[in-house]
Amino acid sequence: MIFELTGTPLRIAGTLHLLPPGRDLPAWVRSAYDWSDAVFVEHSPADFLREAQRTDEPLDHVVSPVFWSRLQMFASSLPLPLAGLQRGAAVVLGLGSRLQGAPGADQALGDWCARDGKPFGCMEPATELLEALASIGEAQWLAGLDAEHRLAGDPRALLAQLQRFYDFWRKGKLDGIATASAAGLFSVPAIRARLLTGRNAAWAARYAEPARPTLVAVGAAHLVGEGSFLQALAQVSGRSVRRLV
Repeated sequence: MIFELTGTPLRIAGTLHLLPPGRDLPAWVRSAYDWSDAVFVEHSPADFLREAQRTDEPLDHVVSPVFWSRLQMFASSLPLPLAGLQRGAAVVLGLGSRLQGAPGADQALGDWCARDGKPFGCMEPATELLEALASIGEAQWLAGLDAEHRLAGDPRALLAQLQRFYDFWRKGKLDGIATASAAGLFSVPAIRARLLTGRNAAWAARYAEPARPTLVAVGAAHLVGEGSFLQALAQVSGRSVRRLV
């Protein structure tokens, strides 16, 4: 899944943040990296984790008992004190802790850049993502957690979901990615608007034509559906987007 903004040295790749056990990166991730002189991903996970732990009160003091109980159920594998996290971060980190796999394309791109001395940056500061998470209300988070439970309530279903998404991603099947991305947490309109389409628009608004071959690598879900990053980027730049891989 590699696209280019026509007439510019900018390419956009769709990534998968976590790989299923035993699965490798497709060759086109490496080819996108080799083409580039600089790489940008969504944000820094290390910065996100550090900033997510900046709280004024323990989480269980500021959320309802129902939400706290539901969150504990989903975040039972999280190797961090749940009460020491901001609400939205606790949800996404808790859901992520349920998945067993290997670091995905973002981590590989960062590792390659560090090894080769290639410039590596982020599309947004971690604080901006945390602000988007904080803008989502408790009722919306509860709806999202319920949707996640219906989608993959046990470990086997969760692994099957990740493997299915990986297969769509590896083969570049945009329709499959769009369908999979519309389920679970992102089936809640407020969550989708703030974590997908809202961030897409914010990233695109910062567009400036790079002076050298630059790769922007964002989660595959950001590249499909109405309000995708590709659509927003084309609108802001006045250029078209062409698929390469």
